[in-house]
Amino acid sequence: MRVLVTGASSGIGEAFARWHAASGNEVVLTGRSQDALARITGELAAEGHKVSHIVADLSDAAGVESLVRQCGAVDVLVANAGVTAAAAVGTTDRDELDRLAYLMSAGVVRLCEALVPGMVARGAGDVVIVSSIAAFTPMRKAAPYAAAKTHVAAYARSLSLEVRHKGVRVVAMCPGYVRTDLHRRAGLEHLLARVPGWMWLDPDDIVRATQPALDRGKVVVVPGVAYRVVRPFLSSRVAQGVWRRLTRRGRP
Repeated sequence: MRVLVTGASSGIGEAFARWHAASGNEVVLTGRSQDALARITGELAAEGHKVSHIVADLSDAAGVESLVRQCGAVDVLVANAGVTAAAAVGTTDRDELDRLAYLMSAGVVRLCEALVPGMVARGAGDVVIVSSIAAFTPMRKAAPYAAAKTHVAAYARSLSLEVRHKGVRVVAMCPGYVRTDLHRRAGLEHLLARVPGWMWLDPDDIVRATQPALDRGKVVVVPGVAYRVVRPFLSSRVAQGVWRRLTRRGRP
């Protein structure tokens, strides 16, 4: 199988790339960092895997269209590219908001609309969209992020209804906190100290939960037992108050 992984230069995307390569699939990596992609491509190639990479910024239409032109047909799409964003309403630059929205919602839809028809024509394919637990619960100072993740989870549900009987499986993975570099890049390192250990997942946890979900026909999945247990209560006033205290900046 030929697999395209977006946001493959670190974290969840890198974990998916390494898992698919180890499974014997041809992997195409994409991300913004030439150096990071070249590192992972070199490591996987040295292990004997068939791998290549495409440098593309998926936060605007030009970047997505460039990727579509270069990647060719794929059997599996892992739409993982994303950022973590937290800021009070009205304080984020308008262009940055537009990039965030395209990267994690409109661009994901465009990528699927370009690549899924080929899967339908061949009668087989998998689409993995990395969403977030934010699709189910309000997040203070992260409304644009939560909205984008809600959008792609809803898109996954509707897309699955259309294509599942044509051999194409779709799943939206909706993890909570994951140990990646995204929090540091967003200036949210304090979360590592303040958020309890049981709330953190590793990138490999997301990967391991994905294939069983596809095999069982699950469309929206919250990985991690702890998150599945607490999910119904996350929108409550008490849970929101605890979350606000845990995630506020300052000393633990």
